[in-house]
Amino acid sequence: MINAINMIQKIKYFFLLTVLFAFSQCQSEKKQRPTNALETGRTFIKASLDGDFETASSLLVSDTQNIQLFTAYKEYYNRMTDEKKKNYKAADYIINKFTDLNDSTTIINYSNDYMNKPMEIKVVKVNNEWGVDFKYTYSGNLPMNP
Repeated sequence: MINAINMIQKIKYFFLLTVLFAFSQCQSEKKQRPTNALETGRTFIKASLDGDFETASSLLVSDTQNIQLFTAYKEYYNRMTDEKKKNYKAADYIINKFTDLNDSTTIINYSNDYMNKPMEIKVVKVNNEWGVDFKYTYSGNLPMNP
């Protein structure tokens, strides 16, 4: 009888450990934030083309103007035809020029093969994390030639 109780306790303990391990694996599979300007820019560009606004917005520098502009961009994207969204999602992008202005500011000039129009994003390091300063896309305050 005691052996049966010990066996049941061991099974419960094993089951609990298995559940905890599975839960910890799920937690560790969360997307890791990019650790440099180029990867942050690439991830943001691809997520924006794919309509993956959860990923793209997680990479924004969190300020009121960025959030407002990105919300307007999402609304614009959502009004596009399904065909146009499909073309953006299928598009490849090319980094035309990558310029480190200093240790915490980078400008990435890129184009996608659907629109074939050079565009720029500004990636900045704030509180030791790289993020996209989306308002730069509209202000263009630091133009570059590709």
